[in-house]
Amino acid sequence: MRVVTGLFSGRRLVVGMVALASMLLLAAYLLFFTSDTTTARTDQPIAFNHEVHAQNGIPCQYCHNGVTRSPVAGIPSVELCMGCHQHVATEKNEIVKLAGYWERQEPIPWKRVHYQPDYVYFNHQSHITAGVNCGSCHGDVARMKEAEAVVNMNMGFCLDCHAEQKNKDALYDCVVCHR
Repeated sequence: MRVVTGLFSGRRLVVGMVALASMLLLAAYLLFFTSDTTTARTDQPIAFNHEVHAQNGIPCQYCHNGVTRSPVAGIPSVELCMGCHQHVATEKNEIVKLAGYWERQEPIPWKRVHYQPDYVYFNHQSHITAGVNCGSCHGDVARMKEAEAVVNMNMGFCLDCHAEQKNKDALYDCVVCHR
């Protein structure tokens, strides 16, 4: 009787482990390959036109100045915007809104267009240093009146790009993106 009970316990353990492993693999697949890293298109507090700024020769890095020196590209401060807009296009409705934030000493409550889940570590600086163009992930923002997500930056998207790099073996190490 004891041998039979032990045999059934062993099978239950194996079946339980297989079921648990299957659930973990399914959860990992759903989490890493189907997670959406974009937000629904929402109205911004100020209708910022990237296209106009790009046509006037303002590079992405001028406003998103953290991109070359930190993990986060950064959102420009009201102070940076007002550096130009105290004198440029001051009568336009959106600039009047901008000036209101400046006068109230309030940050502009921008709504995110892209985000990465908390379990992902992404560093803009390392990508820019490696020569990755902003448009590879963000699309041709210089032709967008309103910023919008053009790709779903999920794990599959990142792995496809990493596969094209010279140092792809190092980039496949999980700790590169998951710390």
